[in-house]
Amino acid sequence: MIKGANTLMASFELSLNGYFWEPPNLLRNALEGFASAWDIMHNPKRLESWKDYKSFKSTVSITNAKEINPVIGPFYGLLSNFYMHTSQLNASPSFVLVEDKPELQFFGLIRNGKENIRQSEIYLCLIITFMCLQMTELCFYQYSIEHETIEKIPGKLSAKTKVTVRHQRFVDKAMELFQDMIDNPSNIF
Repeated sequence: MIKGANTLMASFELSLNGYFWEPPNLLRNALEGFASAWDIMHNPKRLESWKDYKSFKSTVSITNAKEINPVIGPFYGLLSNFYMHTSQLNASPSFVLVEDKPELQFFGLIRNGKENIRQSEIYLCLIITFMCLQMTELCFYQYSIEHETIEKIPGKLSAKTKVTVRHQRFVDKAMELFQDMIDNPSNIF
């Protein structure tokens, strides 16, 4: 999980500097790492698989993590299919329109008027970070007094997920931004 936390910080650094394709690659790696750690902690058979170098598959951990948050799978799929695996959609470098002329994006440069590209990357980082925090809290909830994403079940040694008003506002804003990008793709370029 420490490796994953460092990976998340690197994703934020690149996103804040305006890089488009690179942060989601790191986010996918972080999400997979946190899901693997959660899976090993909660599934004894997966721990045995972890000990056997030949049989552990981290993608199975992503599938298992849908048990705690059903959007982990779709987000992982988006990160894999759109950003990680080369296709017609992502084979070219990032372009932005400058006075109706396509210009290559170099070194994280986001031109004026295209800040929504950077904003969408930062929201993506925040959503993936929230999922990773949730998996961390579910692994170590008994050692912490305060929790962001879960609540202890009174009288039991277990916890359940929660969505605070603050988190819901954030997710709603992010989904609004992503929907606008889908509805108005010309705003992206």
